[in-house]
Amino acid sequence: MGVIEQRYAQALADLATGGATPGIMDAAVLGRELDEVAATLGASAPLRAVLASPAVAWDKKRALLDAVAERAHFSRITRNFLLVAVQRGRASRVQGIAEAFEQLLLERQGIVQAEVTSARALAPAERAAIEASLARRLGRQLQVQYREDGELVGGFIARVGDQVFDGSIAGRLRRLRSALIANR
Repeated sequence: MGVIEQRYAQALADLATGGATPGIMDAAVLGRELDEVAATLGASAPLRAVLASPAVAWDKKRALLDAVAERAHFSRITRNFLLVAVQRGRASRVQGIAEAFEQLLLERQGIVQAEVTSARALAPAERAAIEASLARRLGRQLQVQYREDGELVGGFIARVGDQVFDGSIAGRLRRLRSALIANR
């Protein structure tokens, strides 16, 4: 995510969490509304075209956005965010802003996102063991997404930020191959 997405997300997170003081809006509600705004913009090419068009007057765009916000029952903060984003030509970045907002909230709660890729679907007990091991190793809570990739043969690869924990059979074979070639 870019700097622009991070700045908007930071401002929204500050409003939601309020820093040391209670925020003026529940962060979970704001997150859901941002996701809904992103989905609405992503699903409607005509809406995106109207909002991006310099030929459409700002008053007409504002009326359209007010109608969208009212129909979706968005909070005042989400409505104002949408107005500012469109007025500043940032409508195409709303999805990235929503993602950056979610990530920032997780960081503020001490939670890191992890992606675990395995060769097959993992049983709940296997998932719990992997999550517990990663949480111990990192000293933080995790929010984990799981994927499957048959090319791994067996085992799993966990990605947490820029760290990669490769416990896959394919990874072990690559490391073994590299060691054998280096020892020639």
